[in-house]
Amino acid sequence: MQDRPLLARQPILDKQQSIYAYELLCRPVPTDNVTWQNAHGNDATTEVVIGALHEIGMPSVTAGLPAFVNFTADFLVIDLPLSPDEMVIELLEHIPPSETNIAAVQRLKKQGYRIAVDDFTGSSEQATWLAYADIVKVDLPALTGKSDAATIRDTFHRDGLLWLAEKVETHEEFEACKQAGYDLFQGYFFSKPVTMFGRRTPDSHLAVMQLITALNKPDAEFEDIVDTVRRDPQLSFRLLQMANSPTVNQGASITTLQRAATALGLNRIKRWANLLALGKLSDKPAILQQQALFRAHLMQGISAFSDELDPDTAFTLGLFSLLDALLDLPIDEVCAKVSLPDELTEAISKHTGIYGRHLAAIHCWEHGDADAIPWKQLCLTPSQLETTIEQAIVLVSEESGALGT
Repeated sequence: MQDRPLLARQPILDKQQSIYAYELLCRPVPTDNVTWQNAHGNDATTEVVIGALHEIGMPSVTAGLPAFVNFTADFLVIDLPLSPDEMVIELLEHIPPSETNIAAVQRLKKQGYRIAVDDFTGSSEQATWLAYADIVKVDLPALTGKSDAATIRDTFHRDGLLWLAEKVETHEEFEACKQAGYDLFQGYFFSKPVTMFGRRTPDSHLAVMQLITALNKPDAEFEDIVDTVRRDPQLSFRLLQMANSPTVNQGASITTLQRAATALGLNRIKRWANLLALGKLSDKPAILQQQALFRAHLMQGISAFSDELDPDTAFTLGLFSLLDALLDLPIDEVCAKVSLPDELTEAISKHTGIYGRHLAAIHCWEHGDADAIPWKQLCLTPSQLETTIEQAIVLVSEESGALGT
């Protein structure tokens, strides 16, 4: 899969020309008019946020500095994936100050987000937004004269409001705006937007990574896991099926997810939810998903021979050991994206620790190289491994349908 442009970033500087923040920009460059924004604005913002947050990673994009992100009216009312410390919300100049939009901005400000009014030229409609703004971005080329930048600031300034001159192209413009009281500066005089490249993860893969991340947070409580499952109808249905299987429930039918989760228990519901999440990768061959399930059962079977191996952790390790093939990403990158615990990450990517040693033994067996297995470092004998392999094959045959959609 070839890297492609995901977004661009342009630095925003202070009076000392130190980087204050970055604006994240859509690539290819959008058309700056109402018609284009109405038709494509939501998609552009989505692409920028996904590219920065999931494909490249915010630390690499902004180095810990705030990101200015263009917002459409639709984006004002959704739950945001970036914290107030990470993001400044730019109100596009086409957003009308309606009651609904103003209420949405007030809600965002209460949550701690900073608001920037984009491409301000002094219109009365845009001026309505200044009561809620923290930053005003003035579009220099849109002004009629060089002195207009100072006039606009003098007319609309209030205490606490930062003024940002954008599209600064010359040293003369920079000095003039600085003398006029502007605090921040952006434009070709300092830096053109720098395109950032990466691999666009298919939406189904991204959804699975987000689901796995939520399920495997180290501090996730029982209710957190149940809420995560509840938000996915397919996952909820399949777990209800499992909770009503004869091996789990021999009494009255279980009809609620809460009761199903209680019957399955936290460890088992996490294990099965992880399994079902991988089953949502419909573009992957069934044999690859079955191989992941085989490794999961094999690692769990091996854990029966050691007090140091937790059965549920061993199952998850085996299941996730093929995430690189399932998600088309290097294993180190996958482990980082889904925030796996360090123990699992090291075991999967480097085959270190007691879990990693046993996973490495499975790799040797799969490649027909049993002589390379360091038996003295393992918790079971060759004959016990053969027996466990046979048991895992039977379990996969019985349960492989769990990976289907």
